[in-house]
Amino acid sequence: MTTHALPWFDDGDPIPDPATVDALRQRAAARLSRQEHDEQAVVSDVVFAWAAERASAGLPAVADAVERRVIRAVHGALAGLGGIAALLDRDQIENIHIHGHDHVLVETATGTTARWPHPVADSDEALMDTLGEIFARAGRTSREFSPAHPIANVRIPAGGPLGARIAAVRELCDRPKVAIRRHRLAHATLDDLHTNGTLDARLHQFLAATVAAGLNVLVTGGPYAGKTTLLRALCQQVPAPEHVVTVEDDYELGLHLDSARHPVVSAWESRTAGAEGTGEITLDDLLKQALRHSPSRVVVGEVRAGEITALLRALGNGAAGGMGTLHATSARAVPDRIAALGQLANPPLPIHAAHRWTASALDLIVHVTRHDRPDGRRRSVGEIVEVGPVGDAETPDLTPIFATPTGQDQPTPIGPPAPHLLDRLTRAGLNPGVFDCAAPAWGGEHQ
Repeated sequence: MTTHALPWFDDGDPIPDPATVDALRQRAAARLSRQEHDEQAVVSDVVFAWAAERASAGLPAVADAVERRVIRAVHGALAGLGGIAALLDRDQIENIHIHGHDHVLVETATGTTARWPHPVADSDEALMDTLGEIFARAGRTSREFSPAHPIANVRIPAGGPLGARIAAVRELCDRPKVAIRRHRLAHATLDDLHTNGTLDARLHQFLAATVAAGLNVLVTGGPYAGKTTLLRALCQQVPAPEHVVTVEDDYELGLHLDSARHPVVSAWESRTAGAEGTGEITLDDLLKQALRHSPSRVVVGEVRAGEITALLRALGNGAAGGMGTLHATSARAVPDRIAALGQLANPPLPIHAAHRWTASALDLIVHVTRHDRPDGRRRSVGEIVEVGPVGDAETPDLTPIFATPTGQDQPTPIGPPAPHLLDRLTRAGLNPGVFDCAAPAWGGEHQ
């Protein structure tokens, strides 16, 4: 679909005018520079005064919803986010694509793409200046974003409880390109995923029992298929007393944000090297350290390279209930995907060793699928397979437990797992009737 055919974004909530926001930002910044330290109060006063000025001039009254939106946008502008701030707290926006200061597209949770009605900066140069400030100040280490360092990534503390992830490129393309990913479902549960159609009642019960039984699970799928959201929901099933270590490139799971549900969480985030080239802490470093902290479970947000070997070691060390995510086109492709990533480790993991480690470390692979349709986007669990020992083909045996028939978008049971896994699941509360193909999939109790 070409850009001119896309609709303007309209969620029914007013979008502040960037020029107004910038003028109010300057007023607020001037007051804050005069030793007024309560930013919330200053911004509110400035916006209320602006609304009063409009009324005195005979202009239409400013609605309460507009005032609230302007206040949020001014706070974001004061934080150095410029025109990007107005996009970050829209509940329906999932991805933001900036292809130059005046060419902004947003993807919504329903899968639609729309044009943002305002530029996010006065020029491409101003956009790159804003991004340079964000990368220098918003991350845990300062990153340079300049002609000498034209690629940068950072998580910023805006856009929701878990923040948002910004990836940007300059000089290597015709105009600066920015992709922003908002983590919308910060506290998703299996109940939520059942309600929105990602899971039926049968899968809800099976996955809940999987966590309770302490099985090691790898969640796989393509980009934006819902891997992290499902992993987050699985983590919500972990009993409160357990010590969970989460290891991520960027905080996306958010267990540490809910101390009532998860009081014993060690949430670790990798760290890139700073502008001076030092201070890097990798996922591999963190996974090795995790085992020294006596975890009940180790959960990894996503593995993308040679740290797969550390993940397999962590899941195979005897601690039950480890989980993680991995990009893969299907559950069947996972062993070869792991073997390929193992080649990126230092030293490389031989392919036959990768297959043996996979067989010993994993119990289940849960593959999620994204369905893009004319009427919107939905995500579902496409298949669940049991990981068995290395077989005659010298790869781990994969036995389907649930699979999606051709032409359908929800999986049906193929058969129960091996007796030793079924016994663990049954003792964790699973009703073996979930594997009965004749049983209704969507009705009934979750647990």
